[in-house]
Amino acid sequence: MKCSLRQITARAVVALTASAVLASCSPTEVGVSKLDNYVKRLSTASKTPVSDVASARIAKPPVINELPGKDDADTLTLIDFLALSGCKLQANIAKRNTTMGRNASVSQHLIFDLEFIRLAPSCIDKLRSDEDNEIADLLEASLVSRTESLVHTLARGVLGGSEWREFWRIPDSLGEYPSQSSGDAAQSLWELSQRVERFLNGTWSPSDENLEPLLAKVRVNAGGQLLRAAMIQARGLTKANRILRQASEAGMYCSQGKLSEAGTISKTVVAKYFAGDVQAWSAAVAQRHYEINSPIIEMEAALTTALSDDYLSWAAARDLQLGALFSAPRQHVSIIQAALDNC
Repeated sequence: MKCSLRQITARAVVALTASAVLASCSPTEVGVSKLDNYVKRLSTASKTPVSDVASARIAKPPVINELPGKDDADTLTLIDFLALSGCKLQANIAKRNTTMGRNASVSQHLIFDLEFIRLAPSCIDKLRSDEDNEIADLLEASLVSRTESLVHTLARGVLGGSEWREFWRIPDSLGEYPSQSSGDAAQSLWELSQRVERFLNGTWSPSDENLEPLLAKVRVNAGGQLLRAAMIQARGLTKANRILRQASEAGMYCSQGKLSEAGTISKTVVAKYFAGDVQAWSAAVAQRHYEINSPIIEMEAALTTALSDDYLSWAAARDLQLGALFSAPRQHVSIIQAALDNC
């Protein structure tokens, strides 16, 4: 059936109206709303236009590559599987040599290696007592190699895996953040940092090797949410800073050595919408940063010898962005004082 131009137009209007309704019902970002409201009122008070500010960009953490020349996987395939009968290590090597094991994620390879390092010594002792020294020598060489490279394997499995990259994925919207966030990542990060310490000290238990449930909890993008919040705050306060500076330079806030009407209104706006609204949101975001930052620092410090220059550069850019959560509000207060308290 053919439709007339009027019918097509009518349907298009209905579709656009429905889209508009959906858009209006979609959740807004609390931080954006608070900052936009503050900036708009500051702009209106001094009749100073709001200038556009480009948002910062930061990529996900880079992949941590395998150590150059490290490929002892074939060493284990040479071992006679039946010769390991009676060793718990037999199951570890069997899992490695399956198609799924050979294509496992970096975090799964880490789990394989941790179990291997824990089980290999008793198996080597058994083989030597059975005078099977050739296989014992192969296992011992592999044990030494995996133990020496454990810090790198940990870095790849914990800080170079898909879970860590997902943790730092920046969402398209924060919604009600930080009152509503992606899970409680702080406790998971603390537990992960403690396990990393035990792995490096050689004091871990078999239960510590069960990393997959813990890494699954880390997958929630709590780090990415924090980065977006920092970017939102930096963008909003930069706009506010520009308004205050431009209006101050134009003499909008002072009249005959006294605070002008624009200055008085602006002071009220600052007190009500910055100190009373924006700063409450910023403080809650800063608390989130405090909760997750300490375990992150501990893990990265413990594994720093295995981190690439690319990773360290990314971490520095990330920390600079997150550091603005604390420095940007302080800078804004200084600009407020310079603009409104010097008539």
